[in-house]
Amino acid sequence: MNPGLANIWNELEKLLAKRVTKLFLVMTGFLPFALKLLAEKLFITDWMALPSDNINYMILDLLVKVLLPLFIFMAAAELFTGEGERGTLLLIRPINRLELFLSKTASIGLFIGIQLLLGWLGVTLSSIVFDSSYGFADAGVSLSAFAISWVPLLALTAVAVLLALLVKSSMMAVSGLIILYLVMLFLPYVFPGLLYMLPSTYLDWYMQWIGDVSFKWAVQTVMYLLSSTALFLATGYYLFTKKEA
Repeated sequence: MNPGLANIWNELEKLLAKRVTKLFLVMTGFLPFALKLLAEKLFITDWMALPSDNINYMILDLLVKVLLPLFIFMAAAELFTGEGERGTLLLIRPINRLELFLSKTASIGLFIGIQLLLGWLGVTLSSIVFDSSYGFADAGVSLSAFAISWVPLLALTAVAVLLALLVKSSMMAVSGLIILYLVMLFLPYVFPGLLYMLPSTYLDWYMQWIGDVSFKWAVQTVMYLLSSTALFLATGYYLFTKKEA
């Protein structure tokens, strides 16, 4: 197996070994059931009267704006800052620093994809249980929304990795990333011109893909997200190369 691919698997195993990762996976998969069951048992009729798609998008919104960003921050702090604290970040391996950096980042991205898939499965199965009118077409549209959400989350991952490399305390990295994320969410209210420059703005961009989509807007948005992700990763890698063994 290619050393880079082998190390991605190694990083995935390290993340999966953490109890908090297992907790996130369970929460992601069972959140749709829990919310819908809770709403039904508490007789929240206004919420349950909404179409399944609307409820499912609310759940996706909760995942991409709260749960998954928190997982990204904790994973970046663990694989970069935490290992730097323990002195295990740059152990002698049969791969170079670029492969090591990319494999760590890719493992976080893959876990995000896994959680999005689990979230979609939870949403689909819970919709079948609680709404007899839910069909294959609805499941396909829902899958598209979850898949599209992966791209802005990858951009947020690049930001998290960059900041995790700037600090030497994993606790400081997580708290700093949470504060930065909150600042990014509220900054556009003070400076509206910054709205489309922040990665956090695009976390709910799946809503803009529903219905008629402007081809020009789609290309511009995808290019911006990809270029900003590349910029953050390049800067992060530069910092990574400066780390001492």
